[in-house]
Amino acid sequence: MKPKRLLEQLSVFLRAQDFDVLYGAGAFSGGHCVINENRVIVVNKRIPVEEQLSIFVSVVLELDLDYSELKNEVQNYIKRYISQ
Repeated sequence: MKPKRLLEQLSVFLRAQDFDVLYGAGAFSGGHCVINENRVIVVNKRIPVEEQLSIFVSVVLELDLDYSELKNEVQNYIKRYISQ
């Protein structure tokens, strides 16, 4: 699966987990936080897709989200980060 497609799949998954996914530009890479009880992921749209993917994967792993319903290719991509 191409990186852009992985990014779309993870974005849809995180939105389904009640995260707001925001893309912006500036002197930041991205991350997640809680603002007024809303879970937010902010991603710099100018960084490479691979770095955007790593932000999404880090949220999934840090918050121990159940990603077992995702496609196998997406699950395998996430699992690559576990072994690093």
